[in-house]
Amino acid sequence: MEFILIIETIICVILLLLLVRSNRKQTSYKAREAKIIDSQQFCLNILDNLPFPVFVKDINDDFRYKLWNKEAEKKSGTKREDILGRSDFDIYGEERGRKYRQIDEQLVKNKVEYQAEDDYITPDGTVHNTIVNKSVITLGNNHWLLVVRWDITQIKEYEKELIQAKEELENAIKNQNLVLNSINFGLVFVDKNYVVQWESTANLHEIAKGRHYSAGKVCYQTVMGREAPCLQCALSKAIETGKPVRHELTEKDTVIEISAIPVYANTGEIQGGLMKIEDISDKKRIERLQYEVKKADEANRLKSAFLANMSHEIRTPLNAIIGFSNLLIETDDPEEKKEFVHIITSNNELLLQLINDIIDMSKIESGTLDFTYSDTDINQLLEDICQQMKMRNTRPESVKIEFVQRQSECIINTDSNRIMQVMINFITNAMKFTEQGSITFGYEKTEKDICFFVKDTGIGIPSDKKDQIFDRFVKLNTFAQGTGLGLSICVMIVEKFGGTIGVDSQEGEGSTFWFRLPL
Repeated sequence: MEFILIIETIICVILLLLLVRSNRKQTSYKAREAKIIDSQQFCLNILDNLPFPVFVKDINDDFRYKLWNKEAEKKSGTKREDILGRSDFDIYGEERGRKYRQIDEQLVKNKVEYQAEDDYITPDGTVHNTIVNKSVITLGNNHWLLVVRWDITQIKEYEKELIQAKEELENAIKNQNLVLNSINFGLVFVDKNYVVQWESTANLHEIAKGRHYSAGKVCYQTVMGREAPCLQCALSKAIETGKPVRHELTEKDTVIEISAIPVYANTGEIQGGLMKIEDISDKKRIERLQYEVKKADEANRLKSAFLANMSHEIRTPLNAIIGFSNLLIETDDPEEKKEFVHIITSNNELLLQLINDIIDMSKIESGTLDFTYSDTDINQLLEDICQQMKMRNTRPESVKIEFVQRQSECIINTDSNRIMQVMINFITNAMKFTEQGSITFGYEKTEKDICFFVKDTGIGIPSDKKDQIFDRFVKLNTFAQGTGLGLSICVMIVEKFGGTIGVDSQEGEGSTFWFRLPL
């Protein structure tokens, strides 16, 4: 608006120059007269080429138009020859002419300037939004009405767009605040100097007790009352390392997750960090419940698999015992009787082993497997095992069983029965899968632990089976006798000792099973 007033003032000065020069007496010399004409023409050219509509009405001559510049022609679509010398009634008709005349007469009467918005439609149907400025110019008895029309159509469009953008922004902020007030976690944005730029923590309620994040304040001063960031501060680590950081804190029954991510500028420089504070107590409880459900499902699956395997494994030796017992009664051949007795005895031992495995497994799962500790001579224990396994060896000519690695003396406080159980299981498995070569075993003792091993020259373990060999019901040879529980029972026994168990094997070259117990 100020710009329009400045332009209007300049126009008034130009018009005064024109009027003053046109009213001078024609008594000057021809040269002076020519200069005056040139000056008048110069001023008229300025008015005619101004980039907005300018027109002048002669108040003394019934407000008839005396000036109608090029821009007035362009914007109105009306030529100056159709305007000059005519009044608003002549040009616009009675209704619109009366409207303009009343404004002009009131302006002249009150001797004030007029400024108002005025919309008009050009012949091409375009609606123009304009600001009209009218002012009276007086020189002697002559009175003129200067009219300047400033097209603000584009400004109006910009104004509408700004208003719409403002409304959209206000709605976005309103919706954002609604969302932030509804979520169950807090957000804090700090710059790299730890000054809080923005925060939304009002909805944290009890979990943020004592944590006061204030915009414009250094977070570690207002929150923790410190003069430097905390050593375990997630924000500090995120800003320093440029990587996301996540911490969990437990306060009584509440688990709080504090996570922070670095915030980068367009230049790639770290500007600060965004921290999220959330109560994840419910989430943790759900995770624990899901874990328990999964554990229960797995237990049910294992029980089903256990029953299916056991029913098959127990039925096999029972059928053999019953069948060969009947044959033993019917035969009179001494050789056949000896063979049948041998088969019945073997299956009795297998059935006993199956029952012992089942009992051990149930005890381990129920936590009732007893360990009885006493001072044990390891050399004597392994010698007894060696003699026992040699007696069980069905291929003494092709497979040699030896206790090969020992110390001169080794007495430790342990449960000898459980060590014997694991070692016999290892050696029994080695005997099943070794047809030629040797089965050697022993131990190595240090100040901290003792490591037992059983090494064979059997078929070895395929690489894809090595990670599964200690699982329940896994058998390398499905036709071999056994429950597939032996090694998994060994794992549980060793773990209860607080030790570790493992196997080193190469397919076709044999295996070494071992377990290490702390002293």
